[in-house]
Amino acid sequence: MPAFISLQTMESSYRINKFTHLFNILDFDHDGLLQEHDFKNMGDNIATFRSLESPSELEGLILARGQQFWSRIKEFLSTQAVKRCNLQNWLAFLTQLTDENHPDRFHSLVKKTVDDIFLIYDKDKDNFISKHDFLCLFVSLRVDIKEADRCFSELDLNGDQMISKEEMTLAIMQFFVGEDKDLSGNLIFGNPESYRFRARPSYLTK
Repeated sequence: MPAFISLQTMESSYRINKFTHLFNILDFDHDGLLQEHDFKNMGDNIATFRSLESPSELEGLILARGQQFWSRIKEFLSTQAVKRCNLQNWLAFLTQLTDENHPDRFHSLVKKTVDDIFLIYDKDKDNFISKHDFLCLFVSLRVDIKEADRCFSELDLNGDQMISKEEMTLAIMQFFVGEDKDLSGNLIFGNPESYRFRARPSYLTK
């Protein structure tokens, strides 16, 4: 299992690349800040590409999860000198979230994340993410689909053309706390080295 990394060592960590990559995905309007509307717009996008009718119970859950995560970010921001979720505060937030002194909190979040991925994307409810399901995840998050085949193959550890909950859990763990650049879980949200969107420079990010 990947080792946890403390806040003190974060400055030289490869996780900065991965966390910045995730920031760029969640920053839906690419203004250099994470804000409430980013999570709402992403939720709407997921529901659209998941072909959900509106309103629906699953669409409501997707939007609620985004709101819950945003509320957790806001709670963290209330303790910071700068109250905006710029990249610096995002890195600090995720470092706190994966703090080795509170492993139960992080493991609970990983389990909820995996459960939600399967609830949303496992269309036939067979407890596996197929390549088609995985492609839907990439499209709904606006991740480059040219990376999908490679990423799926890396995460499919036993080569059965499916991603199990165990494989997904390991991938999420590796993404958030793994420091080895060759870990397959680094690719759960696409290749951190090739994400095509970058935040626009903005005075608001300061």
